[in-house]
Amino acid sequence: KSLSKLFGTGIYAEAKKAVLTSMFSRPMQMAVYFCAGVLKDEALFCHYALNVPFYTHFTSPIRRFPDILVHRLLSASLGDGPALRMKSEEIQKQADHCNDRKVASKRVQELSADLFFAVFVKEHGPLESEAMVMGVLSEAFDVLVLKFGVQKRIYCNALPLLGFQFQKLGKKPQLTLMWEPESPEQEAVQQDIAIFTLVEVELWSDKSPLKYSALLKRPGGRAGQTS
Repeated sequence: KSLSKLFGTGIYAEAKKAVLTSMFSRPMQMAVYFCAGVLKDEALFCHYALNVPFYTHFTSPIRRFPDILVHRLLSASLGDGPALRMKSEEIQKQADHCNDRKVASKRVQELSADLFFAVFVKEHGPLESEAMVMGVLSEAFDVLVLKFGVQKRIYCNALPLLGFQFQKLGKKPQLTLMWEPESPEQEAVQQDIAIFTLVEVELWSDKSPLKYSALLKRPGGRAGQTS
């Protein structure tokens, strides 16, 4: 309910939802398989996202080997199947292997999506879009490119700036960018970057094969340098 209040109901509600979901989920530990006979603290048997104190993976057949292992353990526990001859330490090794494969699979999925989107940018770019700031560092900031749902990092030292300043307003980090004038008669343009700030970006294919960069557009002008 508290997050829903922050989302609001405006045209950028879904963008704020995506930003906040990423911010809150990023520091969370992924669910892991373990052998109950090895993990002694029953408080760790819970599933945070489902909000249940005890959870076992035997209802959704999405990972074949863990499914088989859990079903055999459950069957043996109920007396409906042969008793397992594996010790708890051996089962834990199987669980560790499943965890490693699950992390690797997730990483491959992410890299595959990034790879094919890079091909799309190369064939159809440059692509323009609004972006929402989702993280602010001392010398860079991360954006969610709204039209395409990808995340990119933009570095201040890669932009045509006279300078930039990082500060915290309360607990809220902010970068102040001072853009170089485009002509002698113009003044420098100040741009404040904080969480939920809307910016304009362009996506360009890199010289490196199958990679792309986000270019931050000068406020009211053309794109800056690559990130």
